[in-house]
Amino acid sequence: MKGRLRTSVYLVALVWPVPGFLASAPSAVTVVLVAAGVAGFVALYLRVVWTALVRPNRNATPYALVLLFVVTAAVAPVLGEMWVFTTSYFLIAAVATSLPERALPAAAGATIAAVALALPLLGRPLAEYWWMPLQAVVFTAAIRAYLRLESANRALSEAGVEVERLAVDNERLRFARDMHDLLGHSLAVITVKSQLAGRLAVADPERARAEMEEVEELSRQALCEVREAIAGYRELSLPEELEGARRALGTAGVRLEVAAGPLPADVEPVLAWVVREAATNVVRHSGARRCRIRLGVEGGEAYAEVRDDGRGPAAAGGAGTGGNGLRGLAERVHVAGGTLAGGPAEGGGFLLSARLPLADAP
Repeated sequence: MKGRLRTSVYLVALVWPVPGFLASAPSAVTVVLVAAGVAGFVALYLRVVWTALVRPNRNATPYALVLLFVVTAAVAPVLGEMWVFTTSYFLIAAVATSLPERALPAAAGATIAAVALALPLLGRPLAEYWWMPLQAVVFTAAIRAYLRLESANRALSEAGVEVERLAVDNERLRFARDMHDLLGHSLAVITVKSQLAGRLAVADPERARAEMEEVEELSRQALCEVREAIAGYRELSLPEELEGARRALGTAGVRLEVAAGPLPADVEPVLAWVVREAATNVVRHSGARRCRIRLGVEGGEAYAEVRDDGRGPAAAGGAGTGGNGLRGLAERVHVAGGTLAGGPAEGGGFLLSARLPLADAP
Protein backbone atom coordinates (compact mmCIF):
# COMPACT_ATOMS: atom_id res chain seq x y z
CA MET A 1 0.00 0.00 0.00
CA LYS A 2 2.81 2.41 0.89
CA GLY A 3 4.58 1.60 -2.39
CA ARG A 4 1.44 2.38 -4.39
CA LEU A 5 0.93 5.67 -2.58
CA ARG A 6 4.57 6.63 -3.11
CA THR A 7 4.34 5.99 -6.86
CA SER A 8 1.04 7.86 -7.18
CA VAL A 9 1.79 11.10 -5.35
CA TYR A 10 4.32 12.27 -7.94
CA LEU A 11 1.64 12.32 -10.64
CA VAL A 12 0.70 15.78 -9.40
CA ALA A 13 3.63 17.00 -11.54
CA LEU A 14 1.49 16.40 -14.63
CA VAL A 15 -0.33 19.69 -13.96
CA TRP A 16 2.89 21.53 -14.86
CA PRO A 17 2.12 21.82 -18.63
CA VAL A 18 -1.56 22.70 -18.02
CA PRO A 19 -1.27 26.48 -17.36
CA GLY A 20 0.57 27.04 -20.63
CA PHE A 21 -1.98 24.94 -22.48
CA LEU A 22 -4.95 26.82 -21.02
CA ALA A 23 -3.28 30.16 -21.74
CA SER A 24 -3.51 29.38 -25.46
CA ALA A 25 -7.35 29.49 -25.23
CA PRO A 26 -8.02 25.98 -26.58
CA SER A 27 -11.47 24.88 -27.71
CA ALA A 28 -13.72 22.85 -25.47
CA VAL A 29 -13.21 19.76 -27.61
CA THR A 30 -9.43 20.10 -27.34
CA VAL A 31 -9.67 20.47 -23.56
CA VAL A 32 -11.80 17.33 -23.31
CA LEU A 33 -9.42 15.35 -25.51
CA VAL A 34 -6.35 16.51 -23.57
CA ALA A 35 -8.06 15.75 -20.26
CA ALA A 36 -8.91 12.27 -21.56
CA GLY A 37 -5.32 11.81 -22.72
CA VAL A 38 -3.87 12.87 -19.33
CA ALA A 39 -6.37 10.63 -17.50
CA GLY A 40 -5.42 7.75 -19.80
CA PHE A 41 -1.74 8.41 -19.12
CA VAL A 42 -2.35 8.32 -15.36
CA ALA A 43 -4.41 5.11 -15.57
CA LEU A 44 -1.89 3.33 -17.77
CA TYR A 45 1.05 4.45 -15.63
CA LEU A 46 -0.58 3.22 -12.43
CA ARG A 47 -1.53 -0.04 -14.15
CA VAL A 48 2.06 -0.67 -15.18
CA VAL A 49 3.74 0.41 -11.94
CA TRP A 50 1.27 -1.15 -9.51
CA THR A 51 1.43 -4.46 -11.38
CA ALA A 52 5.22 -4.33 -11.20
CA LEU A 53 5.06 -3.70 -7.43
CA VAL A 54 3.03 -6.86 -6.94
CA ARG A 55 5.16 -8.96 -9.34
CA PRO A 56 8.64 -7.41 -9.61
CA ASN A 57 10.17 -7.74 -13.09
CA ARG A 58 7.12 -9.69 -14.25
CA ASN A 59 4.83 -7.09 -15.74
CA ALA A 60 1.50 -8.71 -16.56
CA THR A 61 0.41 -5.78 -18.79
CA PRO A 62 2.96 -5.30 -21.61
CA TYR A 63 0.29 -3.69 -23.79
CA ALA A 64 -0.31 -1.07 -21.09
CA LEU A 65 3.37 -0.08 -21.29
CA VAL A 66 3.18 0.31 -25.08
CA LEU A 67 -0.07 2.28 -24.84
CA LEU A 68 1.54 4.53 -22.25
CA PHE A 69 4.10 5.65 -24.85
CA VAL A 70 1.39 6.03 -27.50
CA VAL A 71 -0.78 8.27 -25.29
CA THR A 72 2.27 10.36 -24.35
CA ALA A 73 3.10 10.94 -28.02
CA ALA A 74 -0.55 11.74 -28.88
CA VAL A 75 -0.83 14.47 -26.24
CA ALA A 76 2.66 15.92 -26.81
CA PRO A 77 1.75 18.16 -29.83
CA VAL A 78 -0.86 19.93 -27.69
CA LEU A 79 0.90 20.25 -24.30
CA GLY A 80 4.33 20.89 -25.79
CA GLU A 81 7.85 20.43 -24.47
CA MET A 82 6.87 20.64 -20.79
CA TRP A 83 4.70 17.57 -21.28
CA VAL A 84 7.60 15.74 -22.91
CA PHE A 85 9.94 16.80 -20.11
CA THR A 86 7.56 15.83 -17.30
CA THR A 87 6.38 12.52 -18.73
CA SER A 88 9.93 11.39 -19.54
CA TYR A 89 10.49 10.74 -15.82
CA PHE A 90 7.32 8.69 -15.53
CA LEU A 91 8.12 6.73 -18.68
CA ILE A 92 11.61 5.85 -17.41
CA ALA A 93 10.16 4.91 -14.00
CA ALA A 94 7.53 2.69 -15.64
CA VAL A 95 10.15 0.99 -17.81
CA ALA A 96 12.53 0.52 -14.87
CA THR A 97 9.96 -1.02 -12.56
CA SER A 98 8.24 -3.26 -15.10
CA LEU A 99 11.16 -4.68 -17.10
CA PRO A 100 14.10 -6.82 -15.95
CA GLU A 101 17.24 -4.85 -15.11
CA ARG A 102 19.10 -6.19 -18.14
CA ALA A 103 16.48 -4.54 -20.38
CA LEU A 104 16.57 -1.19 -18.57
CA PRO A 105 19.53 0.44 -20.42
CA ALA A 106 18.05 -0.26 -23.86
CA ALA A 107 14.50 0.76 -22.92
CA ALA A 108 15.61 3.89 -21.07
CA GLY A 109 17.94 4.76 -23.94
CA ALA A 110 15.03 4.51 -26.37
CA THR A 111 12.97 6.78 -24.10
CA ILE A 112 15.76 9.37 -23.97
CA ALA A 113 16.16 9.22 -27.75
CA ALA A 114 12.40 9.74 -28.13
CA VAL A 115 12.64 12.85 -25.94
CA ALA A 116 15.52 14.19 -28.04
CA LEU A 117 13.57 13.47 -31.23
CA ALA A 118 10.30 14.95 -29.96
CA LEU A 119 11.78 18.40 -29.31
CA PRO A 120 12.59 19.22 -32.98
CA LEU A 121 9.21 17.82 -34.01
CA LEU A 122 7.58 20.25 -31.59
CA GLY A 123 9.54 23.13 -33.07
CA ARG A 124 11.94 23.40 -30.13
CA PRO A 125 15.64 23.38 -31.07
CA LEU A 126 17.62 20.64 -29.34
CA ALA A 127 20.52 23.06 -28.86
CA GLU A 128 18.29 25.16 -26.60
CA TYR A 129 16.61 22.30 -24.78
CA TRP A 130 19.64 20.00 -24.49
CA TRP A 131 19.14 19.75 -20.72
CA MET A 132 15.97 17.72 -21.12
CA PRO A 133 17.68 14.59 -22.54
CA LEU A 134 20.56 15.14 -20.13
CA GLN A 135 18.26 15.15 -17.11
CA ALA A 136 16.57 12.04 -18.45
CA VAL A 137 20.00 10.35 -18.54
CA VAL A 138 20.70 11.43 -14.96
CA PHE A 139 17.29 10.22 -13.81
CA THR A 140 17.83 6.86 -15.53
CA ALA A 141 21.10 6.37 -13.64
CA ALA A 142 19.47 7.45 -10.38
CA ILE A 143 16.49 5.14 -10.67
CA ARG A 144 18.73 2.25 -11.67
CA ALA A 145 20.82 2.81 -8.53
CA TYR A 146 17.62 3.08 -6.49
CA LEU A 147 16.29 -0.20 -7.83
CA ARG A 148 19.56 -1.94 -7.05
CA LEU A 149 19.44 -0.54 -3.52
CA GLU A 150 15.85 -1.72 -3.14
CA SER A 151 16.85 -5.17 -4.37
CA ALA A 152 19.77 -5.29 -1.93
CA ASN A 153 17.54 -4.17 0.96
CA ARG A 154 14.97 -6.81 0.02
CA ALA A 155 17.64 -9.51 -0.09
CA LEU A 156 19.03 -8.30 3.24
CA SER A 157 15.58 -8.39 4.79
CA GLU A 158 14.99 -11.91 3.49
CA ALA A 159 18.42 -12.96 4.79
CA GLY A 160 17.54 -11.50 8.18
CA VAL A 161 14.33 -13.52 8.28
CA GLU A 162 16.27 -16.66 7.31
CA VAL A 163 18.88 -16.00 10.01
CA GLU A 164 16.12 -15.64 12.59
CA ARG A 165 14.52 -18.88 11.40
CA LEU A 166 17.83 -20.74 11.59
CA ALA A 167 18.49 -19.32 15.05
CA VAL A 168 15.11 -20.61 16.22
CA ASP A 169 15.78 -24.01 14.61
CA ASN A 170 19.23 -24.22 16.22
CA GLU A 171 17.82 -23.29 19.62
CA ARG A 172 15.10 -25.90 19.20
CA LEU A 173 17.71 -28.53 18.33
CA ARG A 174 19.88 -27.47 21.28
CA PHE A 175 16.94 -27.74 23.64
CA ALA A 176 15.89 -31.13 22.26
CA ARG A 177 19.48 -32.40 22.52
CA ASP A 178 19.81 -31.16 26.11
CA MET A 179 16.51 -32.74 27.11
CA HIS A 180 17.52 -36.08 25.61
CA ASP A 181 20.99 -36.08 27.13
CA LEU A 182 19.94 -34.84 30.55
CA LEU A 183 16.78 -36.89 31.04
CA GLY A 184 18.08 -39.97 29.20
CA HIS A 185 20.89 -40.41 31.68
CA SER A 186 18.86 -39.57 34.78
CA LEU A 187 15.87 -41.72 33.82
CA ALA A 188 18.12 -44.67 32.94
CA VAL A 189 19.70 -44.56 36.42
CA ILE A 190 16.30 -44.08 38.08
CA THR A 191 14.96 -47.12 36.19
CA VAL A 192 17.87 -49.32 37.24
CA LYS A 193 17.66 -48.22 40.88
CA SER A 194 13.88 -48.69 40.95
CA GLN A 195 14.25 -52.23 39.58
CA LEU A 196 16.93 -52.97 42.17
CA ALA A 197 14.77 -51.57 44.98
CA GLY A 198 11.88 -53.74 43.78
CA ARG A 199 14.03 -56.87 43.98
CA LEU A 200 15.34 -55.90 47.44
CA ALA A 201 11.97 -54.88 48.90
CA VAL A 202 11.51 -58.26 50.64
CA ALA A 203 15.08 -59.55 50.96
CA ASP A 204 16.67 -56.30 52.22
CA PRO A 205 14.12 -53.58 53.04
CA GLU A 206 16.74 -51.18 54.39
CA ARG A 207 18.79 -51.38 51.18
CA ALA A 208 15.62 -50.96 49.12
CA ARG A 209 14.68 -47.86 51.12
CA ALA A 210 18.17 -46.42 50.55
CA GLU A 211 17.88 -47.05 46.81
CA MET A 212 14.50 -45.31 46.67
CA GLU A 213 15.94 -42.33 48.55
CA GLU A 214 18.60 -42.12 45.86
CA VAL A 215 15.87 -42.33 43.23
CA GLU A 216 14.15 -39.36 44.86
CA GLU A 217 17.42 -37.42 44.92
CA LEU A 218 18.09 -38.25 41.27
CA SER A 219 14.63 -37.08 40.27
CA ARG A 220 15.19 -33.77 42.08
CA GLN A 221 18.55 -33.40 40.38
CA ALA A 222 16.99 -34.15 36.97
CA LEU A 223 14.34 -31.50 37.59
CA CYS A 224 17.04 -28.98 38.49
CA GLU A 225 19.01 -29.84 35.34
CA VAL A 226 15.92 -29.40 33.17
CA ARG A 227 15.33 -25.97 34.67
CA GLU A 228 18.95 -25.02 34.01
CA ALA A 229 18.69 -26.25 30.42
CA ILE A 230 15.55 -24.19 29.88
CA ALA A 231 17.38 -21.15 31.24
CA GLY A 232 20.07 -21.82 28.65
CA TYR A 233 23.13 -21.93 30.86
CA ARG A 234 23.51 -25.65 31.52
CA GLU A 235 27.21 -26.64 31.57
CA LEU A 236 28.35 -30.00 32.88
CA SER A 237 31.19 -30.60 35.31
CA LEU A 238 33.56 -33.40 34.32
CA PRO A 239 34.32 -34.52 37.91
CA GLU A 240 30.59 -34.60 38.70
CA GLU A 241 29.87 -36.64 35.57
CA LEU A 242 32.65 -39.11 36.41
CA GLU A 243 31.19 -39.53 39.88
CA GLY A 244 27.69 -39.86 38.44
CA ALA A 245 28.92 -42.49 35.96
CA ARG A 246 30.55 -44.40 38.84
CA ARG A 247 27.30 -44.46 40.79
CA ALA A 248 25.15 -45.38 37.80
CA LEU A 249 27.44 -48.15 36.58
CA GLY A 250 27.87 -49.47 40.11
CA THR A 251 24.11 -49.74 40.49
CA ALA A 252 23.94 -51.66 37.20
CA GLY A 253 26.68 -54.04 38.36
CA VAL A 254 29.33 -52.66 36.00
CA ARG A 255 32.85 -52.22 37.35
CA LEU A 256 34.33 -48.88 36.31
CA GLU A 257 37.98 -47.96 35.84
CA VAL A 258 38.97 -44.33 35.28
CA ALA A 259 42.31 -43.08 33.99
CA ALA A 260 42.17 -39.29 33.83
CA GLY A 261 44.98 -36.85 33.22
CA PRO A 262 44.91 -33.06 33.51
CA LEU A 263 42.66 -31.37 30.95
CA PRO A 264 42.20 -27.73 29.86
CA ALA A 265 39.12 -26.17 31.41
CA ASP A 266 37.61 -25.20 28.04
CA VAL A 267 37.28 -28.82 26.85
CA GLU A 268 35.96 -30.32 30.09
CA PRO A 269 32.24 -29.49 29.51
CA VAL A 270 32.20 -31.23 26.11
CA LEU A 271 34.07 -34.28 27.43
CA ALA A 272 31.67 -34.34 30.37
CA TRP A 273 28.83 -34.81 27.86
CA VAL A 274 30.80 -37.68 26.30
CA VAL A 275 31.15 -39.39 29.68
CA ARG A 276 27.46 -38.87 30.47
CA GLU A 277 26.17 -40.25 27.16
CA ALA A 278 28.61 -43.17 27.15
CA ALA A 279 27.70 -44.15 30.72
CA THR A 280 23.99 -43.94 29.85
CA ASN A 281 24.46 -46.27 26.87
CA VAL A 282 26.49 -48.75 28.93
CA VAL A 283 23.74 -48.88 31.57
CA ARG A 284 20.85 -49.09 29.14
CA HIS A 285 22.12 -51.09 26.18
CA SER A 286 25.45 -52.82 26.56
CA GLY A 287 24.96 -55.62 29.10
CA ALA A 288 28.62 -55.04 30.04
CA ARG A 289 30.37 -56.11 33.23
CA ARG A 290 33.38 -53.82 32.93
CA CYS A 291 33.88 -50.29 31.65
CA ARG A 292 37.01 -48.16 31.30
CA ILE A 293 37.15 -44.39 30.84
CA ARG A 294 40.34 -42.70 29.65
CA LEU A 295 40.78 -38.92 29.61
CA GLY A 296 43.85 -36.91 28.70
CA VAL A 297 45.81 -34.89 26.17
CA GLU A 298 47.70 -36.38 23.25
CA GLY A 299 49.19 -34.89 20.09
CA GLY A 300 47.68 -31.43 20.55
CA GLU A 301 44.22 -32.87 21.22
CA ALA A 302 42.16 -33.65 24.29
CA TYR A 303 40.49 -37.02 24.18
CA ALA A 304 37.92 -39.12 25.97
CA GLU A 305 37.58 -42.87 25.39
CA VAL A 306 34.91 -45.06 26.94
CA ARG A 307 35.22 -48.80 26.36
CA ASP A 308 33.08 -51.62 27.71
CA ASP A 309 33.00 -55.38 27.26
CA GLY A 310 29.32 -55.55 26.33
CA ARG A 311 27.50 -55.93 23.06
CA GLY A 312 27.20 -52.21 22.30
CA PRO A 313 24.12 -50.00 21.90
CA ALA A 314 23.59 -50.80 18.19
CA ALA A 315 23.49 -54.55 18.81
CA ALA A 316 21.03 -54.01 21.63
CA GLY A 317 18.72 -52.02 19.43
CA GLY A 318 19.39 -48.84 21.39
CA ALA A 319 20.79 -45.46 20.53
CA GLY A 320 23.84 -46.71 18.76
CA THR A 321 25.92 -44.57 16.50
CA GLY A 322 22.81 -43.51 14.64
CA GLY A 323 20.50 -42.89 17.61
CA ASN A 324 19.44 -39.58 19.05
CA GLY A 325 21.89 -39.75 21.95
CA LEU A 326 25.11 -40.23 20.03
CA ARG A 327 23.83 -38.11 17.16
CA GLY A 328 23.29 -35.19 19.53
CA LEU A 329 26.67 -35.86 21.14
CA ALA A 330 28.33 -35.83 17.74
CA GLU A 331 26.76 -32.42 17.09
CA ARG A 332 28.17 -31.06 20.35
CA VAL A 333 31.64 -32.36 19.59
CA HIS A 334 31.48 -31.05 16.02
CA VAL A 335 30.50 -27.56 17.21
CA ALA A 336 33.59 -27.62 19.44
CA GLY A 337 35.72 -28.48 16.38
CA GLY A 338 36.29 -32.11 17.33
CA THR A 339 35.37 -35.58 16.09
CA LEU A 340 33.38 -38.44 17.60
CA ALA A 341 33.71 -42.10 16.67
CA GLY A 342 31.89 -45.11 18.02
CA GLY A 343 31.84 -48.77 17.11
CA PRO A 344 32.95 -52.29 18.01
CA ALA A 345 36.29 -52.37 19.84
CA GLU A 346 39.14 -54.75 19.09
CA GLY A 347 38.75 -57.87 21.16
CA GLY A 348 35.03 -57.29 21.69
CA GLY A 349 32.92 -54.68 23.36
CA PHE A 350 32.14 -51.15 22.30
CA LEU A 351 34.43 -48.11 22.07
CA LEU A 352 33.31 -44.48 22.04
CA SER A 353 36.05 -41.95 21.34
CA ALA A 354 35.98 -38.14 21.17
CA ARG A 355 38.85 -35.85 20.27
CA LEU A 356 38.93 -32.08 20.61
CA PRO A 357 41.64 -29.69 19.36
CA LEU A 358 43.33 -27.62 22.05
CA ALA A 359 42.95 -23.86 21.79
CA ASP A 360 46.72 -23.23 22.11
CA ALA A 361 47.77 -26.17 19.91
CA PRO A 362 50.09 -25.23 16.97
